[in-house]
Amino acid sequence: MKKQHFLKILRKYNAGKASEEEKSFLLAYYNLFEGELDITEMLTGEKRDLFKNQMKANIYRKIIQQEQKPFKSNPLIRRLAAAAIIFVICTTGITLYIFRAELFKGQTYTKNDIAPGGNKAILTLANGTQIILTNAKNGLLALQGGTKISKTASGQIFYDASLQGKRSDTAYNTITTPRGGQYLVVLPDSSKVYLNAASTLRFPTAFIGNTRTVALTGEAYFEVSHDKSKSFHVLTKGQNVEVLGTHFNINAYDDERSVNTTLLEGGVKVYFNGQVARLIPGEQSQVSTTGGTGSGIKVIQNANTDEAVAWKNGFFQFNNADLQTIMRQYARWYDVKVIYEGKTKERSFSGEIHRNLTAAQALDVLNYADVHFNIHGRTIIVSP
Repeated sequence: MKKQHFLKILRKYNAGKASEEEKSFLLAYYNLFEGELDITEMLTGEKRDLFKNQMKANIYRKIIQQEQKPFKSNPLIRRLAAAAIIFVICTTGITLYIFRAELFKGQTYTKNDIAPGGNKAILTLANGTQIILTNAKNGLLALQGGTKISKTASGQIFYDASLQGKRSDTAYNTITTPRGGQYLVVLPDSSKVYLNAASTLRFPTAFIGNTRTVALTGEAYFEVSHDKSKSFHVLTKGQNVEVLGTHFNINAYDDERSVNTTLLEGGVKVYFNGQVARLIPGEQSQVSTTGGTGSGIKVIQNANTDEAVAWKNGFFQFNNADLQTIMRQYARWYDVKVIYEGKTKERSFSGEIHRNLTAAQALDVLNYADVHFNIHGRTIIVSP
């Protein structure tokens, strides 16, 4: 069963809408976890007993803390939440599946804990005026030329260029998310752009001419409105992505080793250094930012699209990622500095962690890999 389907059934059960068949499946799933043959059988002797005891103690501690809060959950959901936290230890790394992050909801933050990021951004108008969107009231924010800029009740920025008419001048705006922020902007052509933390998008207040061009640093997910008369271009670090109307994700952080463009729907063309690659859904292009012989366009045909867009859906998701890769994502989302003390073991991690957890909760998941963390202010110290 796919994870998305599993979660759908859990949500239906929690809402009292699950069928008898779905209820039976959930009970069977829990009973399977409780059976003698579980996934920890690959461990032996004391290591297995210690691991299982640690797991149970941590799960029950979380449940007890949760039950002390106003949030209400029936006993089966609490048991399934525990059952759905599965750790697999193997020789190459650790796989972490955190399906029911709701288990942690409502917990208070410890003194040294850090809250997760949220909807935060700054909009810079063409005249240099800056609007802190987090604090801005809903409604009309500004009028530039024939374009109305508004903040909706759902907390997104909306550009309406219907009054633009035949104006030939173009004003540019910039929306910037800080570390620990994310935001959604609806462009003048009704295209949606979801910005991840520490990202910047520069775009015109109206698309004039036969192209629609924006510039991105950081990461964003695009849902581009189809317009065969105006191609849509995203410029990032020497790369140009051209589309007519489609859904795709671009990861172009300065501290990552490559610019990754992942296509979910439609088709895109990726241009870089005189080369061009045409992507179909499920493919990802990688452009090295380190130079050298591998600086061309590399196409991954069966890319992990779920991993590429997990951040937009509220998750960290990793596939054989090293600790440094994980901590770069944590650093951007929790707005922290990461310091490494000593030499940690080289290992890979795969799995999923909800982004609504506090920093301490997200780090606690990794403690089972013999990696230890301390939070001091906005600094995370990593030690073996």
